[in-house]
Amino acid sequence: MFEIGKITTTHGIKGELKVVSLSDFDRFKKNEKMFIVKDNQKIELTVENIKNQVNNLIVKFKEFNNINEVLDFRGLIIYSNTRGKLNKNEFYYESLYDLEVYNVNDDSYVGKVTDIVELPHGKLLEIYNEDKKILIPFVDEFIVEVSDIKIIIKPIEGLL
Repeated sequence: MFEIGKITTTHGIKGELKVVSLSDFDRFKKNEKMFIVKDNQKIELTVENIKNQVNNLIVKFKEFNNINEVLDFRGLIIYSNTRGKLNKNEFYYESLYDLEVYNVNDDSYVGKVTDIVELPHGKLLEIYNEDKKILIPFVDEFIVEVSDIKIIIKPIEGLL
């Protein structure tokens, strides 16, 4: 179960909701299936219509046609059972954790990925090796290859 949005408030009288997307993927598409959990009950939802509005989405679900039916949904999280589809050279964070990192120059072991740090200018791989923390920018200039078992980097002088 993946969190994909949060309902902030209602919009209009026809059951539309303002939603903040919590996903890096475009998860709100016409006829997409998702759900919320209210009072320990799973409520299935199907997107009927969607509009962009500044920092929000205005979403109309097929199951609800009146503001009174959705008033209690404010603050609830919207979930999906499916993952977003990745493009080439995109990765789920959890698939990077614990991968071993090697230097392309001499095939030496650098360490293991322990975290991904998000900064306004990009992402960094946090790598630990014998109580030493190394931060590597997760960009093409430094990342040569990412496989299911390891990451190969091309460090510049002083990076390690």
